[in-house]
Amino acid sequence: MPKPKKIKKKKSFMFTTRHHSFTGILSISLAALSLLGLIGAVIMAYSAGGDIGTHIGGVGFFAILLNIISVIAAFININERDVYLWVPYLSIGLNIFDFILWILLIIWGA
Repeated sequence: MPKPKKIKKKKSFMFTTRHHSFTGILSISLAALSLLGLIGAVIMAYSAGGDIGTHIGGVGFFAILLNIISVIAAFININERDVYLWVPYLSIGLNIFDFILWILLIIWGA
């Protein structure tokens, strides 16, 4: 009886074009800027003894605006094909956290 033929397994590699999207990077960058603005506003308020000018309110307004724009960019990025999804999900979480902190700061500061 002849020896059975050895079945050769075909080696295959799957190359992907998965990448970090521009909108995902933009979203996480805007979230980080908003958090830095929050930290800077709190440090300035404590160093001035709570007697801070109205320009910090402008920082808060634009930081909340950045949060909204960043969440929209993250949702756009989630719908793209072949992109890493951990960046927009992290960005959405960070933006919601920043937004809640800004709202709490506004409520407690008033």
